[in-house]
Amino acid sequence: MTSPRTPPLLAPYVALPQPSSLTLVTGVLGATTNWLMLSILGANLANIDRDDRGITDVRTVGGERDQEEDRVRVVLVSFSRDWTFWKGEGVRMGIDFVRHLKSRRVTFIDGLSELFTNTNTPQTTNSDVESGQRVLRDSALDVVERTVLDAIRYSKHEKSSLGRKEILLFLDGLDLYIAATGRSAQEVNDMLGEWREVRSATLLATSNPCRNTNGARNCANSASVFKQVFATIIATAADSPLIQSPITSLEMAHTAFVVGLAHEARLVMSVRGLDTGVARDISGVIRVTKVCGRLKADEHVQASEISKAGALEEKEMLFFISGDGVIKVWERGA
Repeated sequence: MTSPRTPPLLAPYVALPQPSSLTLVTGVLGATTNWLMLSILGANLANIDRDDRGITDVRTVGGERDQEEDRVRVVLVSFSRDWTFWKGEGVRMGIDFVRHLKSRRVTFIDGLSELFTNTNTPQTTNSDVESGQRVLRDSALDVVERTVLDAIRYSKHEKSSLGRKEILLFLDGLDLYIAATGRSAQEVNDMLGEWREVRSATLLATSNPCRNTNGARNCANSASVFKQVFATIIATAADSPLIQSPITSLEMAHTAFVVGLAHEARLVMSVRGLDTGVARDISGVIRVTKVCGRLKADEHVQASEISKAGALEEKEMLFFISGDGVIKVWERGA
C-alpha cells in the first residue's frame, strides 16, 4: 500500500493532535471536508507524528515503524457517508481501510445507512464485530454513546504488548444527526463534553449534569469514554445561512452546535470555495485558525526549530485535488 499523500504545508496540521484536544473541521456546499478528514486519518495511520523535537515524518528505522504505527488507532463515526464512500475515497488517497479494519487499527461506525430502519436487529452483530464495522440502528443518544464506547474498547484490545494505544475519534456529520433526530445542540454538546471530560459552566450549574431532560442518561459509561480517547476530530457544515443568519429552529440549533464546538476546539480548519468563483486548477481555500488559548509549541522545542518545521501557524492556503486523489496545497501568491 502506498503512503497517504500528505502535502508538506499540510503535514503540521494533520499530525497527531495534542492530548485531550478537539479539532474542528468545517466545510461548505461545494467544498466538502471528507478529503481533509482522510488526510488527518491517513497521516496518523502512516505515523506522521509530533514528538519532543517537533515534527517527524513517516520514515523510521528498522522495525520501529511497525510498533510506532500500531500505537495509533482510529474510530471513525459517520452520520453523512457510508462505508462504501469511505473505503473508495480511502483507496484514492492511499489508505487501505480493509487492511486497517482487519488489524483493528480502524473501527468504523455507520450512522447513516440504517439509523431509522426501526428493525429488531441488534445494534452490533457478530459479523459487525469481526469485520471492525458497526451499524447504528437506533438514534437514541444513549445508544450512540454506548456504541462508540464499545468501538473504543474493541480498538484498544490487544493480545500482544506493543505499548499503549492512542485512540483518535473521528466524528463526521454530527450536525446531520441533530437535524435528522431533532436532538438539541445542547444535548449533543453535553455528550461530547462528557466524553472529553470537559464540564461547561452550564453543566456545572445543573444539579445533575449527566442527565438529559428525560432523565435517561447518566455518567456511568460516558465519563470513561474519553479517558481512553487521545484526541477528537469533528467535521461539520458551516455554510453562511446556517451560521451567520439563522432563522429557523433547525438553523439556530446548527449555529449553537458549531459555535459551541469552535469555543472548545484547539484548532479550526475551514474549507471553502474561491470567493471569485470556480477555477480549473484550484479546488478551494483552507484556513487554519488557532482557538482556545491558541496552539502552544512544546516547551522543550526552541522557537527556531518550530519556525523551521513550519508548525502550528495560522494560515490560509489554496488546495487542488486531482482526479486520482493527489492533493496539492500552497500558500497564496506562491
